[in-house]
Formats: sequence, structure tokens, C-alpha cells
Amino acid sequence: MYTPVDKRNAISIDAARKLIVENVSKLTLDTEEINVSDASHRIIAEDVLASHDLPTFRRSGYDGYAMLEEDLHDFPVTLKVVGNIPAGANFDRPLVSGEAVRIMTGGYVPDGADVVVMLETTKMLDDDTLEVSERQKRDNITQIGSFFKQGDTLLAKDTEINPGGMSLLASFDIQKIKVYKKPTIGIITTGSELLQPGDEIVNGKIFNSNGPLIKGLCEENGAEVVGYTQIKDDPQLLKDAIKDLQGKCDVIITDGGVSVGDYDIIADLAKASDKLLFNKLEMRPGSVTTSFIDKGIIYFGLSGNPGACFTGFYLYVEYALRLLQKQQSRLLECQGTLNEEYKKTNMYDRILRGKFKIDADHIEIGRVGGDASDNLNNLQLATALFEIPRGDSITPKGSVLRTWLLPFK
Repeated sequence: MYTPVDKRNAISIDAARKLIVENVSKLTLDTEEINVSDASHRIIAEDVLASHDLPTFRRSGYDGYAMLEEDLHDFPVTLKVVGNIPAGANFDRPLVSGEAVRIMTGGYVPDGADVVVMLETTKMLDDDTLEVSERQKRDNITQIGSFFKQGDTLLAKDTEINPGGMSLLASFDIQKIKVYKKPTIGIITTGSELLQPGDEIVNGKIFNSNGPLIKGLCEENGAEVVGYTQIKDDPQLLKDAIKDLQGKCDVIITDGGVSVGDYDIIADLAKASDKLLFNKLEMRPGSVTTSFIDKGIIYFGLSGNPGACFTGFYLYVEYALRLLQKQQSRLLECQGTLNEEYKKTNMYDRILRGKFKIDADHIEIGRVGGDASDNLNNLQLATALFEIPRGDSITPKGSVLRTWLLPFK
């Protein structure tokens, strides 16, 4: 039988996150080359440079007529229309004084022309005679290389590529890109109380809700789950499950077994690890959330209670996964104004799951569903976490509280 772990040293949320930064930032992911078409929300592993100027030719900014600036005086001016250039078409000679050519937005501006007169300030007098009534304030021409010069950085290393970036790369016909491999995750849910899917409901047993929760949150945050298993509270089963994942994973996440009871196996593994980051936090729920690094693998021991598991993932695991990918957390930290009095008090800061709405001059926050750590009725509904400060006083309506707006919500 396992004995309780040694007395733990509780640290603050910020101190725990600082330890994650100091240690996870030293770890690196391998790289791979993938198709740009598959690169949405992947992290670029090297600077991507422009192979040529963009645009590669002078482009018209408007529908109108290309002509020579020197012809625009003594209005109205009449010019001979000598051609038509739709988007995608070429023009095989320079324009000369007295000539104009019809041109579409994005069309090639021929040599010799140095201004595009907008269609609205012109009229055709006959089939090939154009009248221009006023001077343009700008030349309305997008010059060669005005967006990028050859050798400019298109996308910098460690950028998370999005569809806009994919569009940019496509404009240079870049079809392959080097990215960091996705962090690989092993998930072990522990608990002799857990039923298998399809089992009959019996007293003392529950279905595994944390496993799907953790898996979905990992995948939302750019990770690849390569191991997913459910075991009973048994030290040998846990050791075997971890051994099976070692060498396959960058991160191993467990739930349950991190408290201070006789079967709290993760806590004992943390004690024997290469680097214990933390094993007790000054927060409720999830004060026993644990993290350590062993043999280059980051471990997180989350609480078995769904609400605490949810909170612990967002405050610590999400933070580490984003750092591992050279990115900042997607949680937006801000100040929220509490919409109703909160009467419970606690020796630690309490993190509540709630919802927010943006008013004209502030962000309003409030609870949604129950706040018990084993209650999962608000995991779907929560759009924010907010902190009730520790102490023995109620938290009045209108209190301005530390708030995190949740991503993907």
C-alpha cells in the first residue's frame, strides 16, 4: 500500500506558471516538412523568404484607363484608346503620348503609362476617343515590389500560420514548409471507480468523463494524442502505462492519483522525477495539480474531479503546450467585473468557471452552473475563468477580478 506523500509546499498560480516557462522553454520539438495546404495553425520552424518581388508587374488599382501623366493638362483632354487590358492579360508595346488603354483592377500597366485615370472621370466620345475631365490625386498604380522585395521575410520562424499566411505563401507558389512537429501526448486516466464505455451503472462507479475532456483540449491546442488509456488505481499498472508511453510522447497527462491518500501514485512519481515543478497550488479547485519533468518528458497530474481537471488544464497544461510550440497562451487575461455577490470564502484563491459579456466600458463576469469541483454541468458553457481572492470576507457584486477568457469558446 502506498503511504501519503511528504508535506507539500503550496505555491501560487503565477509561481507555477513561471516554473513552466523556465523549464518548458528549454525543450524543443523536432521539425518536419509538410504541404502548405495542410499547414493551418502549424508553427513555422524557419524564416520563409520572398523568392521574388511582389507584385511582379505594375498593377492597376482601379477600373479605368492607363495613360501618360504628361497628357493631363488643359482639361478636358481627349486621347486615342488603343487597346483593352483585362485582368490577366499582357500588352505588347509601350504607350506613347496621346494614347490610352482600357484597364481593369489588377491589370498589367504597360510601359510608358504612369497614371491610371478612374472610369468615373472619363467618357467615350466615340469608339476610340476618350475624354478625361479632371486630374487624379494619385497615380493609382501598385508598383513592382511594393508589397515585398525579393529576400524579404514573408513569415518569421515560430509564427503560427493561419489561412491568411497560407494565402501569402500561395501567392509565391510556396508549396512546402518546414514546421515543428505537433507535441505528442499520452493520456492516462486513473481510477478504480471508472466504468468502461457500455458498462452497466453500479453504485460507486462512474463513467470516464475526464479522458475525452483532456483529449479534446489537447487537440484544440495543436497536440497529437498518441496514447490514451484508462487504468485502475494500481501502482504497477500505472508504471506499465507510463513505460509504454515513454519514448513516444513529449507530454504525459494523468488524472486522479495526485491527492494525499494511500493510492496517490502520481505524487510519489513526482517525488522521484528529474525535476519537480510543483505538487501543490494555492488555488481551489485543483490544489493538488502536479507537474514534473522526467527523462525529457513533461508530466501533468490533474485532479480527478472534472471541474478541477478543466481548470488545471487551462491554467497549466495549455500554457505548457503553447510554450512548447513557441507560442503564447491563448487565454486572454484581463479584469472582469463580478455581476453578483459571492459568499463563499477560502484559505486559497478560488477559480470559478463562468461566462463573460462585453459591455461598453467593462467585461462583466458571472458564474454559470455549479462551482463544485466534481460538477461538470458548466464545462460546455464556461467561456471564462475568474479568481475569487482568498480570505474570510464575501466578494461583493461589482468586484474587479482577475479573469481569463477561454479560447475556442
